[in-house]
This record gives sequence, C-alpha cells and structure tokens, in this order.
Amino acid sequence: MAKPRRPRRKSATSKRKAPVRSPLLRSAFEVLEHAMWHFLRSDTSTDMKFALLHLDQAVELLLKERVRLGGHSIYKNPKETITIWGAYEILESRLHCTFPEKADLELLHEERNNIQHKYANPNAEDAAFHFEKTMKFIERFTKDELKVALADFIPSEFLARVL
Repeated sequence: MAKPRRPRRKSATSKRKAPVRSPLLRSAFEVLEHAMWHFLRSDTSTDMKFALLHLDQAVELLLKERVRLGGHSIYKNPKETITIWGAYEILESRLHCTFPEKADLELLHEERNNIQHKYANPNAEDAAFHFEKTMKFIERFTKDELKVALADFIPSEFLARVL
C-alpha cells in the first residue's frame, strides 16, 4: 500500500500578501489606537491628556504620510521633519488638498500645545469634542486621501464607540 503523500506547501510567492504600509502610516494608526484606548478607558484628566496628545500626533503623522505619497519630502533638513503647519502648507498649496475640518484640527493642536507646554489637564467634555470632530476628519481623510479604511487598522469595538 502506498504511503499517503503530504499536501504540498504553497510557495511564498504564491501567497497573497497584504500590501506593505509605510512606517508613517503604521505609526499613525498605532498612536490613534492608543489615543482611543485612553479616551475610552476612563474620564480622568490623565487619560484625557494622553488621549489628546496621541490623537493630535496621529493627525500629524497622517498628514505627513499624504505629503510623502504626493512625492514631497517630510524633512526640513536631515534631522528635522516638517511641522503640522508645514504639512498643511504643502498639502493645500502643492497637492490641492482641502481641509473643511481645519478649524477644529487647529483647536486640537492648540490643546495639545497647552498640554505639552503649559501642563494643561483637559476634561472629558473637551476631549469628547476633539474626538468627535477629529475622528470624522480621520475617517474622511484616510478614505479619500490615503485610500485606506480605518477598519483595517483600528479594532471595530473602538470605532463603534467613537464614530
């Protein structure tokens, strides 16, 4: 009697691979998930502080990713990247992106600066405002400008609670 043959393994080249994502994009979604974790965990000022710091960082990284995708450098010099304001400038003037949410994103960035440089302690109501506005922006921007779906990167249970 013939010995049963082992099933043939598929070669590595025959497997369908997920698209390779840039480190900027991966990092943006990692810090966004961390922001959401803090925001959803409790309403303490400490959690709200870290939620907003990470939320603003995620926006900045997403903007820089779009700059990069548009063929522009995210570096001002070999040791320093452009700021969030530099990213807006390139995106608006050279890549013709529009930001109807910019006024709300500017408020978030100012809140981030207050936390980072003036030791502010945001409350849950302010954090909820920033999350509501910013998550709508992120959902639109990732779909329209980055051509990716949030659900491919962020747990559905987090998205269900903030969108």
